[in-house]
Amino acid sequence: MIGEREENKGRCPLCGGTLIPHQKATIPFVLGNKVVVIKDVPAEVCGSCHEPYLTGRLTDQVMALLSSFRNLPVEVSVTSYDALTELKQAA
Repeated sequence: MIGEREENKGRCPLCGGTLIPHQKATIPFVLGNKVVVIKDVPAEVCGSCHEPYLTGRLTDQVMALLSSFRNLPVEVSVTSYDALTELKQAA
């Protein structure tokens, strides 16, 4: 997952494949000894290696949302991007 679309210019920096806009990705995050999986994250996804790419702004939003998982007493959490943004707006 890379947050800087401007440097990519429509090509995947990992494999050189074409980035497909307006996709949804499932992205795992490791927070210490916890794993948080966020489904349906808006992203550009490489058509070859399937690596998701987020805009810088979206990366900042996801990182802020992840902070709410640091104190949960579970090792693995799975949620959707939409559910997270709804919870953040309600708070």
